[in-house]
Amino acid sequence: MTLALDRLHPDGLGVFIVPASFFWAYDSALHQIDKLAWSVEAALALPAGSFAPYTNLSAYIVLIRKQPIERMFVAALSTDAKTNEVILQNLRNKQEGGSLELGRFVSPDAFESITSLRAAEQIKAIQQRYQAPAVPLAKLAAEVVLGRPGEDFSFEDKPNTIYVPLIGNSDVVDSLDDLKLKVQNYAQVVIYSEVSKASFVARYLNTDHGRESRTSVQAGIIPRLNKSSLGRIIVVVPDIKTQDALMDLEGRLAAEQNVVLGLQAELQAIQREVWSDPRTIEQGRVKLATLAERLSPSLKAHTLDSLEAWYETLPFPLASILRAWQAAPRKDHKTQHDHLQHFFEATAEFLSVILLSGFSANPQFFEPHKERLQRGLAGGRLSFDKATFGTWKTVIDTLGKQLRQLLQDDGKKAEQAQADRELCKALFADSTLVLPRVLSKVELAGVISRTNKHRNDWLGHRGVLGNDVAAMRNEVLLTELQLLREAMEDLWGHVQLIQANHCVPRRGVFENELAILKGSNSEFLKETRAMGTWLDVERLYIWSQGDAGALKLIPLMHIGSSPPSARNACYFFNRIEKTGVRFVSYHYAEVPEVTDAFEDAKAAIESLTNT
Repeated sequence: MTLALDRLHPDGLGVFIVPASFFWAYDSALHQIDKLAWSVEAALALPAGSFAPYTNLSAYIVLIRKQPIERMFVAALSTDAKTNEVILQNLRNKQEGGSLELGRFVSPDAFESITSLRAAEQIKAIQQRYQAPAVPLAKLAAEVVLGRPGEDFSFEDKPNTIYVPLIGNSDVVDSLDDLKLKVQNYAQVVIYSEVSKASFVARYLNTDHGRESRTSVQAGIIPRLNKSSLGRIIVVVPDIKTQDALMDLEGRLAAEQNVVLGLQAELQAIQREVWSDPRTIEQGRVKLATLAERLSPSLKAHTLDSLEAWYETLPFPLASILRAWQAAPRKDHKTQHDHLQHFFEATAEFLSVILLSGFSANPQFFEPHKERLQRGLAGGRLSFDKATFGTWKTVIDTLGKQLRQLLQDDGKKAEQAQADRELCKALFADSTLVLPRVLSKVELAGVISRTNKHRNDWLGHRGVLGNDVAAMRNEVLLTELQLLREAMEDLWGHVQLIQANHCVPRRGVFENELAILKGSNSEFLKETRAMGTWLDVERLYIWSQGDAGALKLIPLMHIGSSPPSARNACYFFNRIEKTGVRFVSYHYAEVPEVTDAFEDAKAAIESLTNT
């Protein structure tokens, strides 16, 4: 790009919009203006997707002044006006903000992007948790060999070695037997044995932050690692004793997982056998009884206790329904079955609200996706104003697929792939990408799809539901609950559903007093958190651990007292009626539904419907 420096304001100040490559491209415009004795006074990152749907590439507003400047001001502009006011105030006062997004002073020579600064802060946080230094892979590598095409090439098997995929983001492995790609798509890295175990480095590089570190240094028309960029991958390396302890526990976990998989294979074998030949039903009963005898009652009790501990980590709207399910009499299978059906329908809407909130955070970007979503709903004769389980399933299927495509690097140029990832981080206010990655999982969509089908199939048989049939259905849904738990990973340890009570701007940050809407207890814990944005007390948010911002949820869920003297209850949007907007509760039986004007919810539904 070319900057018309001769057209600057008489006092020597110019304002330009530049691509992110302005700061890091070889022989870029930044280096050219340095030669002319001009300096960048400030670089303000525009919100990701500012130029959607035309491009997702990131850009900056830069202030250039004809005078030497040793430290330039960098910040991340937001779609929130109050946040931007604080950034501009910090710029005018030449002071840093309370978070990276609100302003930092950096050396112009060292600055590459807001993303790289944010990644550095995340690495510092990981170092604190590991109590260990972060080092580039180059310092761990005694030798690096890049794979080559051709039948005459093969890696020499060497001890303490890892194999890093040069393209994509598949697993790093520590054995030649585990290679999944062609050898030309791997780099063999021999690790100094006195510094680290290869098995630890491989496992670290397969964590979320390890994969992000690998992806962030890929370059080229097809994103790819080379010998230089491979060496820049960051690894946090604790001492050998800690590594041994981690890998020992990893081995024990793998052994126990193998036991569980073996039991699962036995159950599936019995199932296949009786369905292929019903004459073996009695034999199947005997095999099942024998297997059940090997499972102690305490193991079954532990499984239920573990499930309870898990659902207490869920957001209140979901945990409260599972608490009602658990509180139902053990032999009242119909009530239990009803609670689990309500849980999956509520989960589908809850996840849909997060997806819709993320995508609609950038209206220009959302527009083509909204049109695609409308076509999907129309094809199934579904709508938002009369929402059903099928409506929310369609949202998860459609937007989950679009999210997967954004997160995938295949077929994209490196700059485009990076821009798409940055857009996902901005849309969902999660710099680690854990939230969008989990929301996009095929396994998650599969659970919602199957439970929706179960509901439709079971509603098609409207006879009296006997307790035995209800028990069978309850077990089917309990299996799906365990699969949902697996698909969600530790998402709810990483993100929280929050609601602000009030906010005070203080010392360059916004101090928000929050209610943490976690677990089934309606008495929510309170916490004061310094953030880079002002939170609306009338809205719910998803906050990702360590981020300065939060994802504002569209108002299709309501948490509050109804009536005012009652405990907190959660209500989900159900439909728009002539008398108002109907919300339903899946856990609060005393007031199971509320119909009122709810103008904000009505406006949200209209915005999703209008294209």
